[in-house]
Amino acid sequence: MKKILYLSLAILTLTCSNIQAAEDSVIRMIGREENGYSEPKYLAGESVYHYDWKDRYNIELTANPDMFPWSSRRQGSVFEKIFRDLAEKEHIVITQQYPLRKSYEETVNLFEKGDGSIKGLFTTYYENIPYSKNQYIYPAFFENNVHVITSAKKTLNLKTKEELKNYKGIYVEQDYFSSFVLKDFANLGITKVKDFPEAYKKLLTGEVDYVVGSYYPSQIELYKLGIHDYVAYSKTPIWKMPMFMRVKPELANHPRVSDLKKYLKSASYAKVKEEGFQELLNIYKESTKGIVPPTYINTSQPEETALETSEEKAQKQPRK
Repeated sequence: MKKILYLSLAILTLTCSNIQAAEDSVIRMIGREENGYSEPKYLAGESVYHYDWKDRYNIELTANPDMFPWSSRRQGSVFEKIFRDLAEKEHIVITQQYPLRKSYEETVNLFEKGDGSIKGLFTTYYENIPYSKNQYIYPAFFENNVHVITSAKKTLNLKTKEELKNYKGIYVEQDYFSSFVLKDFANLGITKVKDFPEAYKKLLTGEVDYVVGSYYPSQIELYKLGIHDYVAYSKTPIWKMPMFMRVKPELANHPRVSDLKKYLKSASYAKVKEEGFQELLNIYKESTKGIVPPTYINTSQPEETALETSEEKAQKQPRK
């Protein structure tokens, strides 16, 4: 009987130690449920990747739960893929936590003032925080740049962003922009609307000339609305909006951070990042097939290019 008892205790002890080890080594992702912005509950993401290297280096960061790609579990999964690649190549494990007891704004304020419990943030550049000693890790972790979005039937011929003043433009309150971009919006007369459906109804009914939107969230919302093929993006972004890791000086100056910087500059990371975001867009593209566009959409195809005249065709013929 005693042998059975000892065996049972040994198994229980081994099981508990294994659970503790798994919890210690897992890459944790947290995000909202599938509906993204409209779902207020935050849930821990699940992962099966465990790392027990002797040279493992942990970086624990906090992110804004309202900002892409942390705003839903599906979107956050892109970074779980990236974090796994980083762990496998450099033995650096990113653990991403949300501030559940305080608002994100309070968390950032404490972090910038040197609160000991917060090691770092995922944040956009550049926020003017003169009293902080915390540092950005370069290069950027990824970019969610801002484009001008127009109707596919009516694009704008712009040479400089200042020319946007000549047109009526809007941005979506639910989209996320850094402070310097919002300041530019105000200077250019770009006004705010409540949500994506309102913005794109105004655009595609001709009430406004353009929408400015961050690249990935706007595409996802366009797929959800069934109108992705009815709009056009500017060929290049109008505003750069990179996201960095911003960390305490002792972490920024750690020798292993040089490995992280090297990874962020590598062609390998560029490939994994591109594949991860494209995979995310493909998920939304496939899962939203068959969505009927809103009734305000003119479902006829864009006007065809005028046929060439016989004279134009003749000019294109090679000379004999």
